[in-house]
Amino acid sequence: MLQPPQIGFQRSVNQSNVKVNPLGDWLEAILLFDQQEVSKNEIVDILIEFEICPDEAQDLAHEIASDGWDELRRRKTWGGIPESTTISANRIEEASRWEEQPVRSFFLLLSLFRIFPDWAKDVRDNVTQGNLFEEVVEMICPAVLPGWNVFRAGWSPENAKNVPTIVADLCERLYVKGAANLGEWLEPDAKDGGLDIVCYRSFSDQREAMPVYFLQCASGKNWREKVTTPNAGRWQKLLDAAVRPSTGIAAPFVIDNKELKMAALDGQITVLDRLRLLGSATSAQIEFPEKLTARIIEWMRPRIDTLPRAS
Repeated sequence: MLQPPQIGFQRSVNQSNVKVNPLGDWLEAILLFDQQEVSKNEIVDILIEFEICPDEAQDLAHEIASDGWDELRRRKTWGGIPESTTISANRIEEASRWEEQPVRSFFLLLSLFRIFPDWAKDVRDNVTQGNLFEEVVEMICPAVLPGWNVFRAGWSPENAKNVPTIVADLCERLYVKGAANLGEWLEPDAKDGGLDIVCYRSFSDQREAMPVYFLQCASGKNWREKVTTPNAGRWQKLLDAAVRPSTGIAAPFVIDNKELKMAALDGQITVLDRLRLLGSATSAQIEFPEKLTARIIEWMRPRIDTLPRAS
């Protein structure tokens, strides 16, 4: 069985000091990457073995396990866990292997980087994981915004774009002129200006002031630092647009209610977490390209093999 996470699992004696979000990710990871079924008694045993709970706190360990069961039920209700997962009173079973649900597995593996930092430092690959995540989000966005056009605007290993290049492309798509004094609004290290994906609803009249979303894709644990990028006001200036674009952030993590609300407030953004992305993809029955899923599986396999497991 996978070891308990390093993050979010504090010693619990009289009350639970285990955070529900890492607990849910741990249970999902056990089911997808380890043994495909797990009982509450097994979770209780591992909590005591790793001294999260003392021997005499069996009831508390059972309470923590029950919290995990409740979290997975919530995730399933909200579309983040598929019908192949069966949650009964004392056992959870997963009928499909992780290779059969590569996008969900990919999002979950990225989430494990946050709660197993010692393992993550040896296997993290920011460029590749970020590029794969953007490709997946690009495929899901039409399900989030039906009828909208979607394209990757930002930098990628195959296409090293910069802000002037992106502005020129957006001027053609959004029917704006672009700033005449573009250089005055450019920062030396702007690169792609924090803009990864553009979603827009076009009309046949080819006039500006159409609905637009600028999205940042954040696959790393520092996603909270990116809630103010792309900066809507700056992009409005760069494009010389009449309307400030709406902005959002997509992340592969399950973000709890308060954290999601605070991120939305701080950045004035739409937050698309794992539950919203997977729920939208499932509802729209999105079929991901075979070449993309093959690349995801190839990238994941050696990392799954090295996950920290109990002896």
